[in-house]
Amino acid sequence: MFNFTKKHGNALVDMNEQAAGVSEKYNAAIKKIERLEGELNQKTQALNQSFKAQAIMSEGINNSLASLFIVQNQLQVVATHLDHSNKRIFELIQKNKVLESSGNEWFRRSIKLEFEVLMAKDELKKIENERDSAVKMCELLRAELMSNNPSRKQG
Repeated sequence: MFNFTKKHGNALVDMNEQAAGVSEKYNAAIKKIERLEGELNQKTQALNQSFKAQAIMSEGINNSLASLFIVQNQLQVVATHLDHSNKRIFELIQKNKVLESSGNEWFRRSIKLEFEVLMAKDELKKIENERDSAVKMCELLRAELMSNNPSRKQG
């Protein structure tokens, strides 16, 4: 029996050593699993935070797009108004050119008429001077006739 115990005792020691080796491997595997679970949890949390940040950024982008759409519509209204304003300005410039040309023509006419008026005044002065000279000459001739006519002297 001692042989049996010795034989089986060695087998039990071997099994015990094998069990201890398996237990160490098991414990190492459990620790590795726990470490991997911890890393997985950290990465999951990081991923969740990234997802939340992405959702916030997506909402910000959507808000920005809505604002940009409003601004784009306002810019289109401004562009349309500016186009109408530019057309109106062009029309006014054309009318202004016509009026300026007409104004220049009237200015030339007024200068010509003023010149003609000045010439007419000069002619009038000449005629008045000739008339005054003729009146004086008539008076001188009358005075001379009266002084030469003896019947008038006596009478």
